[in-house]
Amino acid sequence: MSENKNNPFNYEQIDEMLSSRIRLAVLALLAGCEEAEFTYIRDMVGASDGNLASHLRKLEDAEYVILDKRFLGRKPATFYRITTAGQSALLDYSRHLAELLSHTQKGGTP
Repeated sequence: MSENKNNPFNYEQIDEMLSSRIRLAVLALLAGCEEAEFTYIRDMVGASDGNLASHLRKLEDAEYVILDKRFLGRKPATFYRITTAGQSALLDYSRHLAELLSHTQKGGTP
C-alpha cells in the first residue's frame, strides 16, 4: 500500500530507526553537542547500560552515530558523535512529524 509516497500519513515514510524513544532521545542529545561519553548519555536518557548499548549499536549499524574509544587518564571511555546521516535522519523525522501534526489542525486532510 505504499503507492503514494507524497502521502504524509504513509507509515513507510517514517524512519523506523527513530521510532524508538531511546534512539530518538540519543540522536537529539548528540545533535546538540560535539560528542558525549556513554555514561553521560545513559544518565541523560535514563536507560540502563545494556539497553543503551543495544540502541547505540543499532544507531552505529545505521551509520547515524560513530564511536571513539579512548582513555581518560587510565580509565577507558567511549564517546559518541552524531554523523551527517544521523543529523539528516533526525531533521527529516522532525519535519515529517511536524507535517503530520499540522494535519491535526486541518481535520486530517492532506
